[in-house]
Amino acid sequence: MTARQEIIGARRQGVRFWLAGFDLLACLVGFSVAVWLYAALAAGGGFALNWPAEATRQTLVSAFTAWVAIAFTWNPWSDGVRLWIDRLFSAIGFNLMVQYGLDYLFHISPTPWSVAVVGSILAIALIGAFPRRLDPAFPDPAGGTLLLGYDSMAEAVLPALGQSVIGALGEVPPPSFPYLGGLNRFEEVLASRKPGRIVVNDPSWPSLISPRRLLALRYAGVAIQGTPLLFENLLKRVCWERLDPVDLLLSPRLNVNRPAIALQAIYTNVIGLALLVLLVPLLIPVAVLTAIATAASPLESVECLGFQRIPFQLLRFRTRRSDGTPVWVGKLLRNLHLINLPQLINVVRGEMALFGPPSVRKEFAGPLAELIPAYAHRFSVKPGVVGWSQANLSTVLPVPDECLRLEYDLYYITEESPSLDLDILFRTLFRIPFRPQ
Repeated sequence: MTARQEIIGARRQGVRFWLAGFDLLACLVGFSVAVWLYAALAAGGGFALNWPAEATRQTLVSAFTAWVAIAFTWNPWSDGVRLWIDRLFSAIGFNLMVQYGLDYLFHISPTPWSVAVVGSILAIALIGAFPRRLDPAFPDPAGGTLLLGYDSMAEAVLPALGQSVIGALGEVPPPSFPYLGGLNRFEEVLASRKPGRIVVNDPSWPSLISPRRLLALRYAGVAIQGTPLLFENLLKRVCWERLDPVDLLLSPRLNVNRPAIALQAIYTNVIGLALLVLLVPLLIPVAVLTAIATAASPLESVECLGFQRIPFQLLRFRTRRSDGTPVWVGKLLRNLHLINLPQLINVVRGEMALFGPPSVRKEFAGPLAELIPAYAHRFSVKPGVVGWSQANLSTVLPVPDECLRLEYDLYYITEESPSLDLDILFRTLFRIPFRPQ
């Protein structure tokens, strides 16, 4: 490691120290307000400043516990919304576990659960409001970035690599990108350019570069990263072109998260049933108007493939007459995004989930699986009313973009969790792309 790298590393450690100190201060403020509000409401609404020793203990223990939970959920690759959801759940859950553990072991009265919830929310809000530009998630390394191989995947991650890319070895890149020669010039370029990060993209690199050499460079402080995982972490999608049957069969990273799927099946059915009951006053008038305008059944069905390629009938409101003529009710439903409301029936019947890859017509699924080898992997989970691909892309894509949609769907399958579902919900409701902090 060079002296410049050591200086930059020390500066970043100092910045993170001050950020950690601010996080602790935010937790102290958030839980102080929560304890004060709880004490004031318990006293009958009197908001006079009264701070007994018990309130001080509760504030200090709760704030420090939340701070530890938030620190352990830090992830430079996490998307903004999902990161804050994970932090909130961790702060609340860890606080309740520690508080009731102290009560069980040492008979120390726990902080009320309402204080744990409100204090965690206030602390997360304060931390999230503080700009984090001093601690970038993917900082430019001292010495720049060297690419081992150049293709479309490397080109996709280039904008996130910053301005310090010194060039590529291996495949010849476009004329506008600096080409440094073949992989056999690795040691020469390493000695002359001294890169701080090496991004491995050429699958044939072990035949020309010793893995032990790259491992020694990592121990010396050089960041060594593979393009597929970098692509996934930065762009929040999985590059299907780099997948082979062995990856889909044996890779733990690409396997379906069974506990998360089981948990999703519980809350998605409960929420789907509740939404269906609440929306009955809306569904009935819309169905009557649709039946009158189209002179047919208000619902139409499309045969799609669901979980493990099991066919089911996808329900939606009819928008055309039997002769194909569009009706005014259909245009209104399309503008209000209400055509797919009957899919809640599919959710309650267990054929769909609220969140997941979009449903695919049966006649399209076979040809797409033949054209795109990894396409069948998306049927390892239930299709969803909304999904990660719809939240990041337009709802109607031309056929060539099915590859792009698949990459987002594969990312959802590998990362499925309640926090990711909430992230999808926020993106869908507000139609605003949340950026990483």
